[in-house]
Amino acid sequence: MRTRTKPALKPNTLKQYEAACERLKENFADFEPREVLQRHVVALKLHMAETPNMSNRVISVLRAVFTYALEHQIVDSNPCIGVRRHLEHKRDRYITHGEFQAICANSSDNMRAIYEMCYLTGQRIGDVLAIRLADISTDGIAFKQEKTNARLLVQMTQDLEELIARVKALPRKIRGLTLFCSPRGGKPVHYSSVKDAFAISCRKAGVEDASLHDLRAKSLSDTDDQGNDAQKLGGHTDAKMTQRYLRLRKINKATPPRLFSTLDKVSN
Repeated sequence: MRTRTKPALKPNTLKQYEAACERLKENFADFEPREVLQRHVVALKLHMAETPNMSNRVISVLRAVFTYALEHQIVDSNPCIGVRRHLEHKRDRYITHGEFQAICANSSDNMRAIYEMCYLTGQRIGDVLAIRLADISTDGIAFKQEKTNARLLVQMTQDLEELIARVKALPRKIRGLTLFCSPRGGKPVHYSSVKDAFAISCRKAGVEDASLHDLRAKSLSDTDDQGNDAQKLGGHTDAKMTQRYLRLRKINKATPPRLFSTLDKVSN
């Protein structure tokens, strides 16, 4: 199954699928493929109801596994057919400027630079960690987005220029090919390290319900609020996709009706 699907999946998607597979192993370790019935899949779905996104991903992976097994005559049916997905609520968490400053203040110099690069470029964390020194020019930073393969040049600004200079000045025993690398070995920084460090920084800063992915939403939201093109910065071909990231909603102002007693006084 892995060798068949791996070439068609992006690295980040593959990691998510592998995490889903671990959850499946925990729940179906004692089952033979033909023993898994629809009621077992439904039970798993309900068991994971508190994490609907992960639950949906796990069921999707299980559905793909049984599709493969069905095609190879390992099973006679796919027990995932007819099992509906959880309704996934849209995340609307917006990290304020004060919260972002507090998070950065409670971070190491290395991690702070990564968070700030996520914000200034508006790119996904995987694309930020993959920035090579060769991708940086006086024009800006060139990206080829891992998820969409879209090419994008984030134009150089004074903030970006100063941040890049600060990153290059960080102490390194070995300088790697990527802008961000481990202080000792010079290897690219791993996503899980940044994710864990961000959670620790948030806890120290007293910032709740914030995730590393909220930095991209903050960047695109602030870009839109400042009158710039958030869709271009996000690398989206569809404006609807950009709207999913915008979390600075304009507040509608409405005039309420007057009380009847007030209307009587005016008429008299």
